[in-house]
Amino acid sequence: KYTAMKKLNRSILRKINYCIGFILSLFGMTIFASCEYGCPPIQAEYGVPSADYQISGRVENAQKQGIKGIKVSLKEPNYGIFEGNPHATDTTTTDGTFSMKFTDFPENKIWLIAEDVDSIENGSYQRDSVLISPEFKDVPGSNWHHTAEVKDIVITLEEEKDNNE
Repeated sequence: KYTAMKKLNRSILRKINYCIGFILSLFGMTIFASCEYGCPPIQAEYGVPSADYQISGRVENAQKQGIKGIKVSLKEPNYGIFEGNPHATDTTTTDGTFSMKFTDFPENKIWLIAEDVDSIENGSYQRDSVLISPEFKDVPGSNWHHTAEVKDIVITLEEEKDNNE
């Protein structure tokens, strides 16, 4: 009699445990399902940090006039000023302005290089460079993603001197 009662109690406790486990698993699943419409997206941060850059400015001559058709490039300081592949490039518009947007590794310093690639149309100008230091802002909810905006950069280019003079 005692062993039959013991087996019955174990059977009842086992069924109660299964019921409790089932109910808890339902609650757990509904928590995940409810985030589909109300929770922020989960960001997997693998690899390396990154930054969204927005860099803009103007290339002008000594008389403060914008120069059209100047190629503006951004390069890492590790390779030297004029070596290595550019991060991004743009060509100045009729008023000498340029604007670049790109995503790359967050660099504390970047070379901004302006060079005349169509010397016939706008005269002939010497290549020049400026070292810029972007200020990064964190993207909310991310430890590895940043934004950097650098505006109103002015590069003044000097005209090429004619060697025949």
